[in-house]
Amino acid sequence: MKKILVVLLALVMALGCMSAMAEEIDWRALEGGELNMYGGCDEPHVAAVAKAFEEKTGIKVNFIRMSGNDCYNRILEERDNPQGDVWYGGTWDPYIAAADQGLLHEFTDCRHVPYKSENFGVGEPYWFGIYSGYIGFICDKEELEARGLELPKSWKDLMDPKYKDLIVMANPGATGTGVMTTSILFQIFGDKEKPLAEQQEVLDMIAAMDKNVTTYVKTGSGTSHNVALGEAAIGVGFLHTGLMYIEDGYDNFELVGPEEGTGYEVGGTAIIEGCKHLDEAKLFVEFALTPECQEIGKTVGALQFLTVEGAEDPESAKSLLGTKLIDYDSDWTGTHKNEIIEAWNSVISSDKIATE
Repeated sequence: MKKILVVLLALVMALGCMSAMAEEIDWRALEGGELNMYGGCDEPHVAAVAKAFEEKTGIKVNFIRMSGNDCYNRILEERDNPQGDVWYGGTWDPYIAAADQGLLHEFTDCRHVPYKSENFGVGEPYWFGIYSGYIGFICDKEELEARGLELPKSWKDLMDPKYKDLIVMANPGATGTGVMTTSILFQIFGDKEKPLAEQQEVLDMIAAMDKNVTTYVKTGSGTSHNVALGEAAIGVGFLHTGLMYIEDGYDNFELVGPEEGTGYEVGGTAIIEGCKHLDEAKLFVEFALTPECQEIGKTVGALQFLTVEGAEDPESAKSLLGTKLIDYDSDWTGTHKNEIIEAWNSVISSDKIATE
């Protein structure tokens, strides 16, 4: 009974602290200010968050939507004269690379609410976790059945010639999704201690998959989009993007977690080092780490798991909880991002890389 009372007391104190913390933030303190945001998740999600922040704070938000790796490249190019203030959305690997290169502001006085899992706060104080999702296969089961083909069950299945011209994947040169997908292959089938250019087994796998790929798209969600348009029967990308189409009535979609296991992301948000609207950027990150902001995603089809206590995960996302996950090393991916892209470029067909 004493232990129960102690736990209850701790819970009451924690809730009291959270309430007090929320009261400390004057959301209208910077009314009339301005914020420039680079958005790494889908445009409806970025736009909805920008609008909600404007309404809550009175701060005008200008945003540009880009893929995660394009956000990273732009911030890197602008490091001597930053044009953006905050980076919102996109998988963690580019954030890790950006933090390593001093591109992100160290936000040590963030008053955000506690995470559901310690794994969601891995980037602090340079970037903060806002959602999580798993890489897998988004399949048009009706198209595959019509061709007499089974759903792919493993990464190795994607090399099978029977899937020729049926697969779409993300371009690592433009997307964090593509970097992460390629990194998963090296982490499962390769050796992280060896130079990637020397790992012939993995390079041969990527080359064999390339023979079955029609297009390498510029956005992570583009793989699901291509499947929805009938331009591919198998999209390799985040499973929650497939959930969005299933909720929209695409009953021909089936989601597959690779039997060898797969990696997971933590989507991030961060303040850009040297930004011109630092106070507004800090207030935005505080907002991004509230349940109010995190639950905006599911109203626009962003169905990832959410990171902070009090934020309710989308109901459909719970169907993905049985996906087999590897011990995905995001730090390794972030620090080897350029090497991963170079290794991938060395074996794929460059004419398959989408330009739009």
